[in-house]
Amino acid sequence: MVRGRLSGIARCLLATAAGALAFGGVGLLSSGTANAATDTAMENLSGWAISPSQAPVIAQGTSSGAGANLSFTMPNTFASGDTIVLQVQPHASANCATTNDFVGFAGIPTVSAVRTSGSNASDTTPSFATPVLASSGACTSATVEDKLTLSITNTATGTSTDVYTVTLSGITYDVGSAADFGTVDLAVSATPGTGSPTTQYFVLNPPNTTCTATCGTLSPPSNAVVGANASATGNNPAVVINSSLSATHSGSVSNISVTEGAAGVVTGSICITPNSSVSRPSFNFTGTPTASASSSGTAGTPGTPSISGGVVLVPITTASSGSGNATTYTISGLSVSDTNAVTGVATATVTTGGTTTTCGTTVISESLPVFDAAPLLDNAIAGQDADGTAIAELETAYPPSGNTCVANQTVIIATDQNFPDALAASYLASYLKTGILLTPTDNLSSETQAALQAEGVTNVEVVGGPLAVSQNTINQIEATPAYTCGGPAGGGHPTGGDIRVTGPIFGQTQYDTAEAIDTTPPSSFVGTADLSGAYSGAYNHTSGAESSAPSASGSLRTAIVATGANFPDAIAGSVLAYNNHFPIVLTDPSTLSSQASTVLQALGIQQVILLGGPLAVSDTVVSSIQALGISVIRVAGVDQTDTAQELASLELNSQTTDVGLGWSATWGNTILVARGDFYSDALAGCVLIAHYGGGVPLLETLNPSTVGQYLTGFLNAGGSAAGIDGLNATTPNSGNIQTIQPLGGPLALNATTLTTMANAVAAG
Repeated sequence: MVRGRLSGIARCLLATAAGALAFGGVGLLSSGTANAATDTAMENLSGWAISPSQAPVIAQGTSSGAGANLSFTMPNTFASGDTIVLQVQPHASANCATTNDFVGFAGIPTVSAVRTSGSNASDTTPSFATPVLASSGACTSATVEDKLTLSITNTATGTSTDVYTVTLSGITYDVGSAADFGTVDLAVSATPGTGSPTTQYFVLNPPNTTCTATCGTLSPPSNAVVGANASATGNNPAVVINSSLSATHSGSVSNISVTEGAAGVVTGSICITPNSSVSRPSFNFTGTPTASASSSGTAGTPGTPSISGGVVLVPITTASSGSGNATTYTISGLSVSDTNAVTGVATATVTTGGTTTTCGTTVISESLPVFDAAPLLDNAIAGQDADGTAIAELETAYPPSGNTCVANQTVIIATDQNFPDALAASYLASYLKTGILLTPTDNLSSETQAALQAEGVTNVEVVGGPLAVSQNTINQIEATPAYTCGGPAGGGHPTGGDIRVTGPIFGQTQYDTAEAIDTTPPSSFVGTADLSGAYSGAYNHTSGAESSAPSASGSLRTAIVATGANFPDAIAGSVLAYNNHFPIVLTDPSTLSSQASTVLQALGIQQVILLGGPLAVSDTVVSSIQALGISVIRVAGVDQTDTAQELASLELNSQTTDVGLGWSATWGNTILVARGDFYSDALAGCVLIAHYGGGVPLLETLNPSTVGQYLTGFLNAGGSAAGIDGLNATTPNSGNIQTIQPLGGPLALNATTLTTMANAVAAG
């Protein structure tokens, strides 16, 4: 899935921390000191990883079989002329040792480099010449190109401790018809560039090579597996199972089939072993399976399957033989039991060989889909109307009992008849450590009045002028007796006084009111962020203008800018305002409002996260903000669902690499979802940040009955092995959605829509 100007693969690289997923020991790379022309010592080459994390199976005799992308990290100490050589061979055997027993590169892959640690502006990204393929001595006669050489064409500048991630994509292999089964062995060697001692040659676990100097211990992960000339299918039709396998799910899964490419390929047994990858659901097989066989000729014969330790073994009592007798073996009657709550596609490894009582090691599939694990759908946080939903959201964060009510006995009240005042108040609510309640303009709603007492409120901050919250409504608030936490129905006691009103905070227009709200907290409350890696279209799915880089380095005082003429973008930004203390600054869509300009300057804002495309906030507004010396990151999509998911990516992505705010460390794998065609249900939802104890993204559907393609893509990523934007490469499962929290009742998000969202995560 592609979101914004960066593909999922590119964002995966940006989110990968230096040294993450090091599959092996320390490697060696010829090095130099940054800003020096010659290499003086050897440095680490590490952080090896593949994407996807499950290496694909390539059958014997295949030409141009695709392997996984391969990446590694290298320090900013490279020099022009440094070379890195990758060499492949069949598993645990010499390449080309016997006829047709080989693995070689089928084509030249693409090489790219992205800085993933450090932020020195003077750093120079390593550049590479076109990779060169060659044959090792053993394979010359077979014309097998089993060596791939990468040559660096520039010399590092800047900070030597900064780190780059290098990725090889589009790797393909030619596999001989007699190549040994198993993972393709991959080794790496590195030689220093011009100016290094000529005797300095470092070899890292090379196949069929004797170390002539210092040897490293690096074993890069294999990005391909040589397997049998057979295929396996499962999860057809797709079965969706709740990730906790609750009592309402049987755990039964679809049949699994293994089809030979030629007679006699499947021998001994078929074993189906659940994968235990941390980025996918782990499970065990259960049930009473049966096996059958079919063929256009005389089929092979399966015995009675057995299950031991969660692994299915199907004995092959008679293997197929003879022309036209390739067989399809089908295993039925399988169920599964869940051992963790990770969402996405649950997979298994299918092997053959061995005996009728033992599993073999010949791989047919390393990632056979078995079932889709769906996230938990929490009960909707909702009331009978907008006021009731705001109450439910506040009481979720601060339950009105014991000592769990709002700590400072203060809440904000805004009108339920429009959106600007309440959305701008998200920032103020964060400062006051409270939430927002809603009321009709002319009268205080009875349910909001009861909620004030239940929450033990003694002071109300009113936002909006008399056309938003009337004087009559204020009078009713001030005539409401104050109670301690719990209120009259929950064990609270009268305080002996009535609720006080502070404010109202307002101006003549929504822009004036937003200005007044934003400048109520002290300037010191404004949050900061280093988002230097998020510029130049990283989260912009439109043609709208933005800054190419921040105007200053480091962590910058940040505000959110959104249109004051519509609600979806500011709704998505409300949780960001609450969690990171970024004021929401509302502006006229076509021209930067004078009030917005005043706020940005008064608060010393250095960086703006602008929400929405040029139809929401024009390029003219961007130019006006930049003229104030403020950098602009535009977060924008084709529609409100796209903008919301782009913002969620910015929120979740890596803070250590300056491409995001790092919420994935605290989000609890939970997303909030509200309808995107009306504002009532999410208007006061920012307070839920207090419930979750950290940033939780707020996503939007197209309408109550339509999820929308962009939200669907985000949900798919949240159930994939890589996770949202490849976040699982940094921390296992950090990019998986495990809970969906709807805001609003069935008229806001109907049951079919909720199920569709859960299934989108499950399908990965």
